[in-house]
Amino acid sequence: MKNKKINFFIIGAPKCGTTAMASYLSEHKDIFFSDPKEPHYFATDFEKYRIKSKEKYMALFDNVDKEMAVGEGSVFYLYSKEAIKNIYDYNPDAKIIIMLRNPIEMVPSFHSELIHSADENILDFKDAWYSSELRKNGKKISNITREPKLLYYTEIAKYSEQLENVKKYFPEKQIKVILFDDFKQNVKSTYEDVLKFLEVPQDGRVKFSKINENKKIKNIFLNMLIKRLPKPITNSILKSKEILGIKSNLGILNKINDLNIKHEKREVLSKELKTDIIDNYQSDIKALSLTLNKDLTKWLK
Repeated sequence: MKNKKINFFIIGAPKCGTTAMASYLSEHKDIFFSDPKEPHYFATDFEKYRIKSKEKYMALFDNVDKEMAVGEGSVFYLYSKEAIKNIYDYNPDAKIIIMLRNPIEMVPSFHSELIHSADENILDFKDAWYSSELRKNGKKISNITREPKLLYYTEIAKYSEQLENVKKYFPEKQIKVILFDDFKQNVKSTYEDVLKFLEVPQDGRVKFSKINENKKIKNIFLNMLIKRLPKPITNSILKSKEILGIKSNLGILNKINDLNIKHEKREVLSKELKTDIIDNYQSDIKALSLTLNKDLTKWLK
């Protein structure tokens, strides 16, 4: 990337439409988006989750040519205590895109995603939710978990607090907040608003495929084996690929992973659990309503 800085970041929150938005933006001729989408380089408090090397991170943008907007989409930047300042230190003129969703929908969906990524070993969401406080004290955390803070389900969706941290560094004109409900209701309009925010030309896009549906693992043991291969085996695979001149990912593992996933609607939460989630996030939702000047009372019902 010749003297051109990364100039926009989709910083979260997880399970709020960021993957779909990143996918749509990456297909615009005037936008370059990193692959992988979520390098998490600036989240220095998520050590096991991030690309640590500056050289490896910047290499993701080696193919930037004449694109007007250059970005990436690490969903834990918003939750991180250090990422926003690090982004500001790197590029204070960067544009920040934040996508938010009702916690009663986001948190269970995020739990499913952590099972899929082999970071969560409590398979029942209700049990995981009520284990949050214990986990803050270092209990009931499996050794497969790369970042224990992700298991704090009572904290992950405190958007108002997280947004205030962003505003400490970036002015309003460089921040765009998108609510998942609005995005889902009118994808085209939201996409066009983002292009305008990034100051790139409209491309007349009208088709938007569904991306990143809810996933359920068929075999948990197999999923953990695929996602957490022992280091000696991983190193052997990488060495073999190097010797054989293979550049692509090991296709058989991807195939097994695909076969081990089924897409289905999430189980309905009990009234009691819904009430507890709403009670936990109630004050933050009210604060967010004031900050965004938007009525979010439906999130409290």
